[in-house]
Amino acid sequence: MSIDGQSRRKIYDTIRRIPRGRVATYGQIAALSGLPRRARMVGQALRSTPDGVEVPWHRVINAQGTISPRGGIGWEEGYQRHLLEEEGVVFSKGGKVDLDRFGWDPDRPERRPRKPRRFAAEVRAIEETLRPLGTPERAEGAKAYLKSDLDFLGVSTDPLRAAARDWLRDHPELDHDRLVGLVEALWSKPVHELRSFGVELLQARRALLRSEDLDLLEDLLRRSRSWAYVDTIAIQIVGPLVERDPRLNARLDRWVKDGDFWIRRSALLALLLPLRRGEGDWPRFVRYADALLHEKEFFIRKAIGWVLREVSKKHPDRVRAFLREREGRVSGVTRREAERYLT
Repeated sequence: MSIDGQSRRKIYDTIRRIPRGRVATYGQIAALSGLPRRARMVGQALRSTPDGVEVPWHRVINAQGTISPRGGIGWEEGYQRHLLEEEGVVFSKGGKVDLDRFGWDPDRPERRPRKPRRFAAEVRAIEETLRPLGTPERAEGAKAYLKSDLDFLGVSTDPLRAAARDWLRDHPELDHDRLVGLVEALWSKPVHELRSFGVELLQARRALLRSEDLDLLEDLLRRSRSWAYVDTIAIQIVGPLVERDPRLNARLDRWVKDGDFWIRRSALLALLLPLRRGEGDWPRFVRYADALLHEKEFFIRKAIGWVLREVSKKHPDRVRAFLREREGRVSGVTRREAERYLT
């Protein structure tokens, strides 16, 4: 298949639009270049890129989410993966990229990460405020309890929350960009209390968050690896954001099928607050729960039961029917939690 100069330029211009940390498929590039069903032409254009023409070729992968062999001796594929991983793209054990997570959507504005260096002084000041509030004994105990690799200052929850309230009172000028940038900077340090402080700021000022900030929240959830962060982020921050913009339910639909059980737990818990009020999307929760009832992971079973328990306060018959219709499928953990307030 020959390729003319105009088509080649269109393909290169489209590929240059792919942001750092995102990938696009050959077919997607062809369609966006006005060349539908010509994915092979995109591959040809990349294989024959003229010297001196700079194109982020490594951000183009196949529709299966894998790197296509280029007919060489094999080093090209490894180099492409290296370049993508340098940009934060994650590969599964089977060498696949999650296109739902890392795929480029040209219609969705990209969130630009703030540089932690801009907030280094504020992070140091927050750490200096928190450090005297902790003890080595409490730090050792909390680290063991949470089974965490992070560093701990040994600050308990109430003093940390009070410190966050004081900080917010002293910084009434906090806006969206500064909030997001400071949280990213706090999470760039492997210190439990700094990350918890960031979560407290997000929860207190969640009204400042925008729909596109769900990318940041998902990143924090994936890095959390503990209920100590996941539950607050999912319930108190993601949940209200999704309520404000129901289009974000599509992200929860992906989360419930994610390979990370903390992300699956987050999809369930993000629905909790409105369901607790007697409102919310009960059919969506039922779909999620049915998809996860077979799981043996404790934190998934517990989350299903937790939501059912809260629903039972307003709609006990709804929960009774859920349990009755799934007799034999509901784990003991889920049932005990769900029936706590049922008489």
